[in-house]
Amino acid sequence: MLQTQFLAVDPVLVAAFAAVLVLTALLADYARMLWMRRRLPPGPFPWPIVGNHFQTPATRPWITWEKWAQYYRTPMLTIWIGRHPRIILCDAWVASDLLEKRSDIFSSRPRLIVMGDAINTTTTNQTVLPYGDRWRVHRKLMHAAVGSQAIRNYRSFQADESKLLIRDLMVDPNDFELSIERYSVSTTSIVGWGRRINSKNDYVAQQALKMMEAVNFVVPGVFLMEAIPAMLQLPAWLYSLPHTLHMGSAIIARYFYMLTEESLGTRCGQEAFGKYMLDEQKKMEEKKEKNKNGQGLSDLEVAGLMGNLIGGGVDTTSSTMLSCILAMACFPDVQRKAQQEMDAVVGRDRSPTWADLDENRLPYLTALVKEVLRWRTVTVLAGIPHANTQPVEYQGYHFQANTNFTGNMWAIHRHPRDFPQPDDFRPERFLDGHADQRPYPNARGSNPFGWGRRQCSGQPLAEQGLRYSLGRMIWAFDILPGLDDQGQNVKLDIFAYTESENTRPEAFKARFVPRSDTIRQLVLEEAAEAREALRIYDGDTKLSVDDAAPNPCLV
Repeated sequence: MLQTQFLAVDPVLVAAFAAVLVLTALLADYARMLWMRRRLPPGPFPWPIVGNHFQTPATRPWITWEKWAQYYRTPMLTIWIGRHPRIILCDAWVASDLLEKRSDIFSSRPRLIVMGDAINTTTTNQTVLPYGDRWRVHRKLMHAAVGSQAIRNYRSFQADESKLLIRDLMVDPNDFELSIERYSVSTTSIVGWGRRINSKNDYVAQQALKMMEAVNFVVPGVFLMEAIPAMLQLPAWLYSLPHTLHMGSAIIARYFYMLTEESLGTRCGQEAFGKYMLDEQKKMEEKKEKNKNGQGLSDLEVAGLMGNLIGGGVDTTSSTMLSCILAMACFPDVQRKAQQEMDAVVGRDRSPTWADLDENRLPYLTALVKEVLRWRTVTVLAGIPHANTQPVEYQGYHFQANTNFTGNMWAIHRHPRDFPQPDDFRPERFLDGHADQRPYPNARGSNPFGWGRRQCSGQPLAEQGLRYSLGRMIWAFDILPGLDDQGQNVKLDIFAYTESENTRPEAFKARFVPRSDTIRQLVLEEAAEAREALRIYDGDTKLSVDDAAPNPCLV
């Protein structure tokens, strides 16, 4: 009788005991957070479990972080995403000290839940791979496509595509955003698959743009799952987002791998980066078979590298060009200075050439491109966060290994010490010896492509194309605000930008007025010649995402 009573368990007591255990664990964990916080840069006070998730705006948090950094008077701001700190770098000099001068330690990636685990890229995609041998393999492969030596081979078709773009802006100015997207995707598609994009609404171009929407997954405060990683394991019927993200990313990855295979059937595809990637995959698989300790290259890794190539080529180039158009329409004095340089060096009887750029005959244009990249940096959070591979002491603070360091380019490129009157568009900031030039921790004078060993791989390709295409645009047109229904200039807003991490101007109206009849005729003649030269790349694709959908899982 006594034994039976002893074995009887009061469920209320069990529940109470479990609650006490959970509460104790939560308090212990919160105590750990507060103890860590004592040795971290200042920031808003975190709550248990969720940290500062509900204090961080879901849209344009970089603006709030800039204000917080000013409020706390700190170049480094600490916010908590869930139970883990995130260090927001708001100062170029501090970022350089850590991410460039100590790049041997600060070149890894933190664990990313949505950008990594949820879309199966943590161990397969160059952008989020931890620093190490596998990342070096990916970097080396990508360098073959967009390294400083490789890109010189692309000048011919980059120039031809630019000539077609200028013609499109002249004959169909109302569609200038789509024309720019077509141009930027087309040049990168030729690099990747030997196939150009002829239509503004090309299917491959639209898939590339959709793929780049994934960059928003890295913005802190958007997904509660980033603060509470356990949500990733919830069943789909209870929380469908992880399942949806995983399936969607697998289908897109399979699509880009199949597109790479398909490109081998075209003449130019045999000379493109995709052919190189598939050959390297075969070599690495053969090496893996011979050496059981070796590593191959999975289909998912190939797809990731190909997708990164075209996705990065779309956003950086097209968004920067749109920002330049907005700036030219809003700062006519700058446009006139650039055109005066063009008239003095190039004239109006010929168009700009690579020689004009290589021999630095157009220094104001070069400074103008740098200012566009500074004025409205596309990757407003500097791309993917960095992480340190070992504990670090810096300025009296202690950072545990694998701490998340996020660059706030909105704050860094608008810091009044480095860039007085930051919202003014002034290329003079980048002219050697000019009074507007200020000291900066690198020779370039800004950081639009990131820091250290994790700088954007496509920087050389992007800069080469931007200088040529923007130079040709400024040479050809007076870029003016669009007209409203009454025929008056519309009022343009230099702060009307999208909420995406890869930011670009919201839709606006602009006019492209040829600067002379001679230029108008030259634009048409050179575009006709360029179109003939580009026919070699006119291979088409028969693939759609639906072709990849039946088998979305890559190994």
